[in-house]
Amino acid sequence: MSHSDTALVALLVLLSAGGDAEDRPDGILARVASRATGAVADIVDPDAIVDRVDVDALLARIDLDALLNRVDLNAVLARVDVNEILDRVDLDRLLARIDVNELLDEVDIDRLMARVDVDAIVARVDVKEVADRAGIPEIVRESTGELAGSAVDVLRRQIVAVDAIASNAAYRLTGRDPASRPVSPPRLEAGTGLGEKGRGQVTGHYAGPLSRLGAFLIDVAVVWFTFVFTTAGITFVVDTFTRDQSTKDFGLGPIGLVILATGAFLYLWGSLSVAGRTPGMWVVGIGVVDRDGVPLSPREALVRTLVFPFSFLVLGLGFLGIFISPERRAMHDAAAGSVVVYDWGDRPAEMPAPLTQWVWRHGEDLIVEPEQSSSEQTGLGEG
Repeated sequence: MSHSDTALVALLVLLSAGGDAEDRPDGILARVASRATGAVADIVDPDAIVDRVDVDALLARIDLDALLNRVDLNAVLARVDVNEILDRVDLDRLLARIDVNELLDEVDIDRLMARVDVDAIVARVDVKEVADRAGIPEIVRESTGELAGSAVDVLRRQIVAVDAIASNAAYRLTGRDPASRPVSPPRLEAGTGLGEKGRGQVTGHYAGPLSRLGAFLIDVAVVWFTFVFTTAGITFVVDTFTRDQSTKDFGLGPIGLVILATGAFLYLWGSLSVAGRTPGMWVVGIGVVDRDGVPLSPREALVRTLVFPFSFLVLGLGFLGIFISPERRAMHDAAAGSVVVYDWGDRPAEMPAPLTQWVWRHGEDLIVEPEQSSSEQTGLGEG
């Protein structure tokens, strides 16, 4: 007899011993069921039962749709601890298994871009804010200022070149060696060495005749046009409101000359007292200091302004000192104790590179011994 037959017989015996189900109490039925279960468990071979189960047939009888319909997804998700799941995820290992190239190959760029509404994106962008945060206005201002400054510096370098040649040639005519001529005021830090592209540094050096003449002409133009527009405006107002033609001599008449002289005086004295230079001097890159290199005091500026017209007397002999005096001082400079030097503001004053090499070779007073190797002087042909 097999084990299954033995178990069935034992179950029948136990059930028959108890009588009808209606006549036995619940305690007897429970004991019988317990004994039957134990007896069957001892006899039944689970492996044999599992081997006889047709798994495919069992799964075929399962209605997955009905099973899923009975699942309460909200209840399942409510019991899921997402943080705990994420803590157990090894991101490095997960990312290591991702083939980025294969993923990108699967992306349809054209289809993706076709779904992008560029107009909507641009409409939401505050272009001004983006430009401000990127510093574009500051970059444009700095670039424009640097470009304008570079253009002015090119002209200034050529003026310095003519200054050096003219003043040194005139100084040689006096029988003196330009190499013995002082370079700059003693307390003023003067430029030395070579700058960018082999250009000699001349910041703080005594200014020559062409730069001073250029500044003078610019200042004359400023004063004259200011005077013309001012007198024209005054004349128009007086004639309109008073209907008096007495202003016909106002332009170049005595009153006009007084206004012109007063304006020129205030222009020159005020500029030197406040800034140490006039607008014309600023354009060509020169400034005025005292003999030691200290900024002019209002008193020194006043003396220089008052004596300045007298330098034009006797065919302008008062300006001869710019060529022949060691410090290149005109008569009004000697009276005020002032000197004129190269000053380009926040940029170094420079000579053109070819002139720098010429001055160095000939031992002139602007001599600047090269401090850079020949490989660093590749720009000597530029101004």
